[in-house]
Amino acid sequence: MDRRRLKFLFLSLGIVGVMAFLLVVGITSSGGFVYYLTVSEFIEDGAENGANFRINGKVQPGSIERLAGGSRVRFVMVEGVAALPVDYEGIIPDTFVDEADVVVHGALEADGTFHADQLLAKCPSKYEAAAEAGEEMPHPDKATGEI
Repeated sequence: MDRRRLKFLFLSLGIVGVMAFLLVVGITSSGGFVYYLTVSEFIEDGAENGANFRINGKVQPGSIERLAGGSRVRFVMVEGVAALPVDYEGIIPDTFVDEADVVVHGALEADGTFHADQLLAKCPSKYEAAAEAGEEMPHPDKATGEI
């Protein structure tokens, strides 16, 4: 093999090695891959205390309890007849309202409460209904920010 091909081979192996290293570091530093379960799947499978899970469900109407400081909230996630109490501290999305679809990531505590370290909320269904009916989506007024 000539010197030019040998350099190309070593360079290629180096790039592939660095990419593999970054992939392994990324997976292990984020706690590994976490898929999400529905609330009923989570409850039926008898989740372990302390293990990380991602759970999808809806916010039970009237269950949102905002605690002092504004960055902590307690609520109940539901899916069908299954219900799961959730405690979350962090940035609360503006779309977090009653009956919103939410995904939480965290672990089940010994008292049966799911302690979430991430909270994602889907846009309220009123926007979906307007889009399905062919209506124009409401836009906030630029001066006041109100719809």
